[in-house]
Amino acid sequence: MLNSFIAKEGQTKVLYLFIAFFIFLVLDCEFFTFIFFVLTLGFAYIYRNKKLQKDYDISDILSPVSGRISSIDKTATKTLVYIDVSLCDNHILRAPKNGNFVVEHKKGLHTLLDSLKAKKLNEKATLTYSDMKVELTSSLYGTDINLNSTEALMGDKLGVFLHGQVVVEIDQSKELLISLDKKVEAGKTVIARAK
Repeated sequence: MLNSFIAKEGQTKVLYLFIAFFIFLVLDCEFFTFIFFVLTLGFAYIYRNKKLQKDYDISDILSPVSGRISSIDKTATKTLVYIDVSLCDNHILRAPKNGNFVVEHKKGLHTLLDSLKAKKLNEKATLTYSDMKVELTSSLYGTDINLNSTEALMGDKLGVFLHGQVVVEIDQSKELLISLDKKVEAGKTVIARAK
């Protein structure tokens, strides 16, 4: 039952915070009771598990994360879509399309993504499909990037991504359906579609 409200990856954290809240409530420590109550609610919100209605075309490419489009770069053959993920977004990482993918994972730091050095040293995971690539770069409040599988259907849950930047690399042959500074939702917003 708890899986329908809170993602599996966050259930132990929320449970520990709730236990600490209850202990301080019994000990009648009002300040710590309030702090752990707020933290419990905050983590329950961060790890919330939203219901997903799957109603899209097989040629669609969905947003893998919830966030805001910060940049769109076009080259001769590729389109790069940059999505910034904040702590207020839904953090479920979803498959952007059907099929198998290769995962490359590089452990690293969790610093702010303000500099080029931070983008090179922070933890990264890359999902490579046959015709697209998704690069996840963790930021200051991010946790380790853990992916559940290497094969998924469009919109399936792959893991949790808390804070950072996601770069979606799409072939130029696809029609882009989003614009700059638009809010996208994981597994719901269609980023691109076959022309």
